[in-house]
Amino acid sequence: MSGGGLPGDAARAGAVLELRGLSLHDGERFYVEKASLRLEAGEVLAVTGDPGAGKSLLLRALAGLTPAGLRREGHARVSGRAALAVANPALAPELPLEHQFAELLSATAGLDPEAARVRAAAALDRMGAPSPAKLLDLPPRALTDALRWRAALALAMAGGPALLLADAPGAALDPTVRAELLARLAGWAREAGVALLLAGRPEDGVDGPADRVLALERGRLGPPAPAPAVAHAAQHPSGPPVLSARDLSVAFPLGDGRVLTAVEGVSFGVARGETLALLGETGSGKAVLARALARLAPVSGGRVTWMAQDLARAGDEMRRDIQLLFPHPAAALDPLMTVGAQLTQLLKRLRPDIPAGRRPAQIGRALERAGLPAATGGRYPGALTPEEAARAGLARALVTEPRLLIGDEPAGTLSGAAREAFLARLLRLQEEEGVSLVLATQDAGTGLRVAHRALVLAGGRVVEAADAAVLADGARHPYSRALVAAARGERPGLLPGEAQGRQEAGCPVRARCPSARGACAEAMPPLEEVAPGHWVACHGPEPGQI
Repeated sequence: MSGGGLPGDAARAGAVLELRGLSLHDGERFYVEKASLRLEAGEVLAVTGDPGAGKSLLLRALAGLTPAGLRREGHARVSGRAALAVANPALAPELPLEHQFAELLSATAGLDPEAARVRAAAALDRMGAPSPAKLLDLPPRALTDALRWRAALALAMAGGPALLLADAPGAALDPTVRAELLARLAGWAREAGVALLLAGRPEDGVDGPADRVLALERGRLGPPAPAPAVAHAAQHPSGPPVLSARDLSVAFPLGDGRVLTAVEGVSFGVARGETLALLGETGSGKAVLARALARLAPVSGGRVTWMAQDLARAGDEMRRDIQLLFPHPAAALDPLMTVGAQLTQLLKRLRPDIPAGRRPAQIGRALERAGLPAATGGRYPGALTPEEAARAGLARALVTEPRLLIGDEPAGTLSGAAREAFLARLLRLQEEEGVSLVLATQDAGTGLRVAHRALVLAGGRVVEAADAAVLADGARHPYSRALVAAARGERPGLLPGEAQGRQEAGCPVRARCPSARGACAEAMPPLEEVAPGHWVACHGPEPGQI
């Protein structure tokens, strides 16, 4: 066979996957219990579930790779060949992509090496990979995470399977990159008549391009339960800012007189009880900015004040007012000390006004407010579940009775209901005690839902700033609109590519912006007020109009 075109010119018809009472168990636990479903050719189904729910086991069983020790009962029928796409194990790290495509396409389609290369290049192009012909000469270890996923999915689809099982595709990628990748894959599957089953956590975005969504919970496969509601931010607090940044820049020395500027010229204010979201992809500068506000990153320019006092000269008394919530709370805790001992140590340093006799009660109250029993104080971090570790991190931040919390993806290690419950508790505590909150997150959906205002950062600069409700419904910058679209499970609208960090000149989004023009490469546009309180930095026909 010598044809090199993509498979699927004639769409298949009929059920490709049919389950009736399928169970997977190890004799003690049912990972899947009496599951039934029907998946048609060209249909896209998403199966969501928390970590450990059994999603990966289900996909492997459907691919004929049931793990040893797992019993399979009931009926499962696949009409045609099934392909399983997982992240790194799907690709041999040292073997050039061309050889991996050639091996698969020789076995599944009878293609010779030349025809296999043509089809491989077309498949990579279909998945949005740049310069496909050049990529084929590279081994997967030389590719970015996003390109490895594009290659793995292109490889799976190029072989023309009847059923493609994709396990958490692009889960670790930025939401905009992941949403674009999933939209491409789903579109290709529908056109080719391939039944596509996407599995992932509720926050992995697999439901976005799906025709149907099922949830795997306690072994049962059925409609997803409504997510616990995290209330929208309450009425916008008024009053003067308690935290203020003016032309804030953060730079790191690289040696030989060179510096890496991670944040440049950022200005904002946060009132008492207000929540400000810092939104952006990896490399946008949001995490560095959050750490600079907590004095954990060097401020190279501008000024940050807390209660009208320069934060650079802050002592321990001011330090106790500002606490940081880390993205990996377990790693931020000392593994050799109990949780209670670490909270005691923090009180000794930052709250010497609390006598030793009152410290246990102060620690117990902080644990209770974080949703943990007092006995957690006697446990070591390594013995905590991810949810308990996140709540222990919250307790540590609360024990000094701060007036400002800075969260850098504070629920990043949590999933599904545990994630929503943590955020709900954090917001309830903030509202009850009037604490200000700065929340850095790549999840624009959550950020705009819980915040009063938001800054959208790209390449260390603010490209849009407005009330959260305004950005959710009327973002002006193409990058902001892409973040919002990805959070809704929609195609972002940016050109294929990955997030880019700081650039010397021009708009940091220009390489991925479909509306980019010559001026975008020459200079970063200034922030201009396009409506009261709504600022946009864009070289559009009119400020913020694309």
